[in-house]
Amino acid sequence: MIVQSNEMKTSKMILTKCLVLAGLPRSCYCALKTLLLKTDYRRWRRNSMEQPSWDGRNERLAKLIPNGSQVIDLGAGAQTLKQHLGRDCSYQPCDLVKSSPDCLVCDFNAGLYPEKTQDYDFVVCSGVLEYIREPKEFIGRIITYGKTVIISYNLWDGKPSGKFSRLSQGWVNHLGPSDLEGYFEALGVPFEKVDDWHGHFIYRLRPLR
Repeated sequence: MIVQSNEMKTSKMILTKCLVLAGLPRSCYCALKTLLLKTDYRRWRRNSMEQPSWDGRNERLAKLIPNGSQVIDLGAGAQTLKQHLGRDCSYQPCDLVKSSPDCLVCDFNAGLYPEKTQDYDFVVCSGVLEYIREPKEFIGRIITYGKTVIISYNLWDGKPSGKFSRLSQGWVNHLGPSDLEGYFEALGVPFEKVDDWHGHFIYRLRPLR
C-alpha cells in the first residue's frame, strides 16, 4: 500500500481546487496535473482495482510468451495479464499499489525498483513507459531482470498538439521512433518491433548476457 504524507495530500487538494476554480477544460486540468504531480497515486490505486479498457494489449503481449515461462509484470495494475498467460506460467506482479499479497511494491519515478532475486524468462511492461520520467534509465534497469523484455509504447507523432494530448492522458515523456530505438541502441540491446495494438507499438528486447 502506498502511504502519502499529509503535505503531499494537502498540495494535491490545493492544486485540484485551483484548477477547478479556474474553470479549465478537463483536458487542461489533466495536462497540468501531469506536469505538476510526480506520481498520480489516486489514479494508480483506482487502476489496480478495475478491468482496464486496454486489456486487449495484454492479450496480444501474452501471445508472445510461451507456456511455462517465468514472467514479471512491471506496472501490473489489476494483474489482468495473468489471465492471458498459459496455465503453467509463473507470474510475479509488481506495481505502485500492493494489489495482492504477492505483489512487489515499486515506484519507478522515485527510483524504487524491485529487488532482483532471479532471472525471469520474460519482463513485461505493458503501457508503463509513457508514465516514466526518465525512460532511458528505466529501460536500462529493467533489462537486467530477465532474458527477454516485452515493452509497449505509444510513439509521439512530433506535433505540439500531440504532446498536449499525451499530457492530458498522464503521459510524461514524448518519444518518437528514433528516440526510443536510439535508447535501445545506446544501451546495446538487440530489439525488434513485433506488433502494433491501436498505435501502441510492441517491442521485444533480448538483453545481451
